[in-house]
Amino acid sequence: MHEIVFETSLSDTDAISDLLIGLGALSVTVEDAQANRPDESPLFGEPGMPTAVQAWPTSKFMVLLDIQTAPAQFWVEFCGQDSRFADWLYEIREIGERDWVAETQRQFTPFALRDELWVGPHWTDPPAQFIDHGIVIRLDPGMAFGTGSHATTQLCLEQLVHAIRATRSTSVRLLDMGCGSGILAIAAAKLGAAEVHAVDIDPIAVKTARDNASENQVTITLHDAEDALHGPFDVVVANILSQPLKLLAPMLTRYTRPGGYLLLSGILSRQAEEILLAYHPLTQHITSLRVLDERDGWVCIGNIPSK
Repeated sequence: MHEIVFETSLSDTDAISDLLIGLGALSVTVEDAQANRPDESPLFGEPGMPTAVQAWPTSKFMVLLDIQTAPAQFWVEFCGQDSRFADWLYEIREIGERDWVAETQRQFTPFALRDELWVGPHWTDPPAQFIDHGIVIRLDPGMAFGTGSHATTQLCLEQLVHAIRATRSTSVRLLDMGCGSGILAIAAAKLGAAEVHAVDIDPIAVKTARDNASENQVTITLHDAEDALHGPFDVVVANILSQPLKLLAPMLTRYTRPGGYLLLSGILSRQAEEILLAYHPLTQHITSLRVLDERDGWVCIGNIPSK
């Protein structure tokens, strides 16, 4: 197979991609042309937020062609459809045989929390200390967020261990709002929470979380957005994004029992203050809400006592 690679500062990348696919490309990958370079400038946004700029100042296209397609002729046909590229520089690369399954699997490395908790896909094995004494969670990458590889999930897992222990109770009720893959709810059940409820507005996430709970041999009660919840809960955790967290503030605080623990993540460091301000008027019964930890530009907010 061959790959055509070119860069452009044009903003209509979706239309360009559609044209390339329409001409017979097997796939089109578009990424930041400045990725891993000094000029790279990450952009952060959330669903529903307007953006005043295109995704990247310069986009890099990688167009995969089958073995029967002559890349030079394909480029001529493409330029015939979009004359802006008539004098454009491009590169043709030959793609050798690769084990794409192995390539994909290497992207998902296990996450370990000291010797207490290990999260990884089924094709990796946990160290012996986790099998003998720790908690093992098996999660494969799928269509719902949460494999333990993202900083927000790791922050939540670390604080969740502390929160459940801090309750000093054998009958902890926990709510995971926006559960995704179910990783936090599964961890809570394995940590000893007596009753775990998980909610997501995405039916795929609800099914994924249910399947993952079954695979990990724990019981969690799954709800979609229409189900009625019966609070309060000893621990409420929400690892989503700042905009939904602000909208859900009245609900999340209402579901947290007086003296209970609230754990919020999916928040950029620069958004921490606005989240704290949004929750402050609602947390008279939830003391000491603050930034608990920070990693890779993300923070976890909660009221869990200091370790």
